[in-house]
Amino acid sequence: MNVEIKIPGVGESITEGTLALWSVADGSVVIEGQAIFELETDKTTIDVTAPATGTISITVAGGTDVVIDQVVGIVDTDKAETTVKDSAPVVEAHSPAPSGGRITPAAKAEATVKDINTANLTGSGRNGMVTRSDVKEESEEPRQRSTEIRKPLSRIRKIIAANLRKTQSELVLLTTFNEVDMSAVKAMRRQFGKAFREKHGVKLGFMSFFLKASASTLAAYPEINAWIDGNDVVYREGIHISVAVSTPKGLVTPVVRSVENLSFADIERQIIGFSKKAADKKLLPEDLMGGSFTITNGGIFGSMLSTPLPAPGQSAILGMHAVQDRPAAVNGEVVIRPMMYLALSYDHRLVDGREAVGFLKTIKDTLENPERLLLEL
Repeated sequence: MNVEIKIPGVGESITEGTLALWSVADGSVVIEGQAIFELETDKTTIDVTAPATGTISITVAGGTDVVIDQVVGIVDTDKAETTVKDSAPVVEAHSPAPSGGRITPAAKAEATVKDINTANLTGSGRNGMVTRSDVKEESEEPRQRSTEIRKPLSRIRKIIAANLRKTQSELVLLTTFNEVDMSAVKAMRRQFGKAFREKHGVKLGFMSFFLKASASTLAAYPEINAWIDGNDVVYREGIHISVAVSTPKGLVTPVVRSVENLSFADIERQIIGFSKKAADKKLLPEDLMGGSFTITNGGIFGSMLSTPLPAPGQSAILGMHAVQDRPAAVNGEVVIRPMMYLALSYDHRLVDGREAVGFLKTIKDTLENPERLLLEL
């Protein structure tokens, strides 16, 4: 029996995507539930699994734009029992392309005409796919070979680029800065970190302090939690904070919803869950939609200072940075304290400088006196 391989639905707002990469070869045996290709959408990248066990026939090549419910291949289940035991291991996506394996039809034809063995070629296509240009380059004299490699932008990189252009062209952006003494937060983590983990099963990180501080401060500065849509200001019900999470294909921003109603443990669990889903390519579009404010932490990469850009549909973003021991004046004395620079980028059409400075100052005061979060002060 032939079972169709279709592009799955991944959210009501998503109607198309890109079949980025097949992780199995045409004619190979696949097992039901095995990841067989990557689907890139405007929001995320997911692994699509085989609908049945059998021999796969690929009808749509990697790198092709597709729509939901489009048939991209067939699994012949009648061949499953006779071939599954003898099937070769699936070629990993990161492996160099062997001859007759990860190679485009055009490249295979070019190699046949020019009598080129592609077994040792490392392709320049998606995840090592050997392309026609790779074969042509191999056939040229060394002095004629190009020193450039061109690769198409992934769908996610295209969306990131479009969003950056949209933000810079539509918003009137300013960034204000402050710095926060992280001594009290670090002391609280040292004092209660072990008990917190034993009780809740998660680590007490920095991010939950920043989300709680932002939620309480956003309630006092509603314009920073709003955005401009045409000639209207749109105020949100609730505080829904997007948290930047790094993936191999770029940053994604899953949303922690109704932060004002969550405990520290709730926030830490959600962030860990989002990080795992991002690593496993299981984030859904719904996970990334509806944010009213964003927090990004360049400090995990060692960033000391930055000017982050708000996401479309938001008016502000808070940038965290690396914690560094620096001299600070305390009660007339110079002492060494763990300091972090904070950056708030905002849409000046909606948020005045006074509000932006006041917001960031309140964040600073709250983090330097984190007991205020527990007392809701």
